[in-house]
Amino acid sequence: MYLSGLLLYQLASVFYYVGTADAFLYATVSSMLFKFCLVLLILDLVSKSNYKAICVAFIPFFVIYLYIIEFVVNSLGDSYYIWIVNALFTSFIGGVAIINYVNDPKERNYWLLISSILFIVQIGAFFINKFYIKNEGIYQMVILAYGISHYTFYKFMILKEQEKE
Repeated sequence: MYLSGLLLYQLASVFYYVGTADAFLYATVSSMLFKFCLVLLILDLVSKSNYKAICVAFIPFFVIYLYIIEFVVNSLGDSYYIWIVNALFTSFIGGVAIINYVNDPKERNYWLLISSILFIVQIGAFFINKFYIKNEGIYQMVILAYGISHYTFYKFMILKEQEKE
């Protein structure tokens, strides 16, 4: 599942590079499907006992993501609603990460928390670079956040699998 998600995200990167309106829409869908794959991978961390807490912890991530989207709403065009769904998925990941780290401060939950924060940073820097200021430094920050966020999520996945064994 994670490899499928990574493939979708790489596909999104290629579409973003093309730069046309249709390619941006395809990239947005690919990015959203990547986040959906991540949601499926962490869904087993949600239980009835922590469901309400996750819903509350979800809110700050969602508000930050919506704030970032509001900055570029005129540039998103047809992909606006897809970015909202992407915000829901990313915020859900963040809510699960916060609650699992607070309730069980294991190393694997720490890596999930860092990953979810970096996903938000990455999107914010991406939007700034794509729609406001084309700057090599910001672009490098997007790449750095991309790499570290995937490393931290993969580290979480490895530790999660080791606990199952």
